[in-house]
Amino acid sequence: MQFKITLCCLDEHPVLPVNYQYELSAWIYGVLQNADAGYAAFLHGHGYTTGRKSFKLFCFSQLRVPKFRIEGDRLHVQSREISFVIGFYVDRTAEEFVRGLFAGRQFRLGDRESQARLAVQTVEMRPLCLPEGTEPLRVRALSPVVVARKRPDDQPDEYLAPDDPDFGRLLMLNLLEKYRAATGAEPPAWWDTDRFAYRVALDREPRSKLIKIKSDTKAQTKVKGWMFDFELDAPRELLEIGLLAGWGRHNAEGFGCGEVGSAGVDRPSRFAKPGRPGDAGEPRG
Repeated sequence: MQFKITLCCLDEHPVLPVNYQYELSAWIYGVLQNADAGYAAFLHGHGYTTGRKSFKLFCFSQLRVPKFRIEGDRLHVQSREISFVIGFYVDRTAEEFVRGLFAGRQFRLGDRESQARLAVQTVEMRPLCLPEGTEPLRVRALSPVVVARKRPDDQPDEYLAPDDPDFGRLLMLNLLEKYRAATGAEPPAWWDTDRFAYRVALDREPRSKLIKIKSDTKAQTKVKGWMFDFELDAPRELLEIGLLAGWGRHNAEGFGCGEVGSAGVDRPSRFAKPGRPGDAGEPRG
């Protein structure tokens, strides 16, 4: 499920750090901790695990600030209301429970230099509205999508641009790992990444973003992701995981949140809808 959370600014002139993702993530964990300490500890300490990898299976967007100005590394908010989108890959029966966790809360967001007092004004459920039939899914990134390639000899991973030949393949492998972690099962044998179709939408120029995590501390790291639109032709189960748990890496830290974009290019899908003759567990053709 996805939610749009609208926040009301309680300060007359609210100021936030430009790199607020870590602090917003910490607040989300705090909300979960207050509601269910066991669940929050599980997410923070272990998450959903497959092999040596662990996933939190939630993601959130950048803040949507209608009017603002940037001064140095400070974001001066000039709007009374701001908002963000958050997705959780949990059972649909938990939708009302999750919405109730955030409703009516007040909190401070920021770092040691500047903070803003905010109050949750509304929490709205957002239907996914996946395309029907054979139409591929178009995704619009709401926070930077991070995909990286391993390098030898313990060198730092190489962050990839959306047009890199490995970007789509690694994006799909990440979805398969999340599927294993979420379901505890192996994907069907025919879910081969060579059959998945990925393309960058040409009508929106990709923009790179370099974001600091734990800014101005000894633990500071820099993460590079991309804001762009892309299209995927893949099994519906994987598309839902991407929309609700996030695309690529570092989703629980504020990366890889996306929403269903405008209709994509009209072309046949490589994947059949479940429940039709010849479709049960097998690719079409």
